[in-house]
Amino acid sequence: MTATATKKVRAAGSLDRTSPAVPEAASLEFRIYLDNGGRYSWEIVDVGGKSLAHSASFASRDGAERAARLVYEGARSARFEPDVPQGRQTAAV
Repeated sequence: MTATATKKVRAAGSLDRTSPAVPEAASLEFRIYLDNGGRYSWEIVDVGGKSLAHSASFASRDGAERAARLVYEGARSARFEPDVPQGRQTAAV
């Protein structure tokens, strides 16, 4: 994947709020980019630039940004379940 345009959105805090080993200063970034096919996506990267997650593609930059903001704003209230309960299906990556 090659990024041709990027917009950064800073995310506050860490994803795992139960672990005191990750300092509050550690941050993630949401990056919105235009791919070579002319579609937009977002990804979450750590301070070293390593991609941790990325979205499906969107026809517009606004669509990608809306989806990234929804994830960003909802992440703090999301439950953290390291083990998937029995019988619950997960999406294949």
